[in-house]
Amino acid sequence: MSAWAAVAFALCLFARPCCALPPATAVATPEKVILDTDIADDIDDAYALALLASAPNVKLLGVTTAFGETGKRAQVAAKLLAALGRSDVSVFAGRKGGSAIGRQYQWARRFRSPALKSGDAALFLKTQIDQAPGQITLVGIGPLMNLGDLLTRYPEVKPKIRRIVLMGGAVYAGYNNQAPAVPEWNISRDPAAARIVFTSGVPLVMAGLEVTTTLHLDAERQKRIFADGTAGTDALAALTNLWGGGTPTLFDVAAVAYALGHRFCDEERDHVVVDDSGLTRITDGPPNVTVLVHPHPDLFLDWYVSILRTQIPGDKA
Repeated sequence: MSAWAAVAFALCLFARPCCALPPATAVATPEKVILDTDIADDIDDAYALALLASAPNVKLLGVTTAFGETGKRAQVAAKLLAALGRSDVSVFAGRKGGSAIGRQYQWARRFRSPALKSGDAALFLKTQIDQAPGQITLVGIGPLMNLGDLLTRYPEVKPKIRRIVLMGGAVYAGYNNQAPAVPEWNISRDPAAARIVFTSGVPLVMAGLEVTTTLHLDAERQKRIFADGTAGTDALAALTNLWGGGTPTLFDVAAVAYALGHRFCDEERDHVVVDDSGLTRITDGPPNVTVLVHPHPDLFLDWYVSILRTQIPGDKA
């Protein structure tokens, strides 16, 4: 049994049946994934990329960056990938906007790499989907302008996308994990793009605020990760320090974990619409979204720390 399987099996012994990982045979074929991220504002994108880039049985086809200074975000993503031993993964900057990047960019401001590509992010997504129809999961953990551009410019790819897994939206709770729901950041930055994604007909999974706001990576769990002293964990420590926001909430990690097969919550099928403010609401109609609900935070966080420490390469301190 692999280290991944052993840790997951041990943790899921204590979870409800709905949280169990699928059998090992279900993940024997590498999962093809592309990550779309607004890395370098909040810190959870970095923790999500670390999980995805180091996961076994996953073929990370590339990373695209969204929102604001996308070229600088690409530098952060590429440098983190290099620290994780994944300089083979190409990074494409999406459509540039006017919002400034956060302080994490200081860590990567001088970084250059052949992995940083000058091509168009939406065209890269289309090309990869055309080459592997029905096989690619798109994981969106930032505002949805890149995915909106893809589906608008190349609508013929819609039936070729296996699924889209998003961190975004809220239908039951706000950032305080209490009702009512509020417009969530990723959706509200570009409601029009989000509406394109939600009405695309592509199989869609939504990890919203009701399933992510309790995933707090406390100081003790951070220490367990950082104490390994590998290039990858040192990079996470440096980025967390520059972020400086206190205790990280692993919003984006939830979407990546689900895409990798870790069922840490319940799910339900709903018809979800996006209004002009970016609020996502359940309304009458045929289900178009799998909404994740009722998380198990401690089980999730212990799984994340254990699996990340197992996966990230390098000699442990």
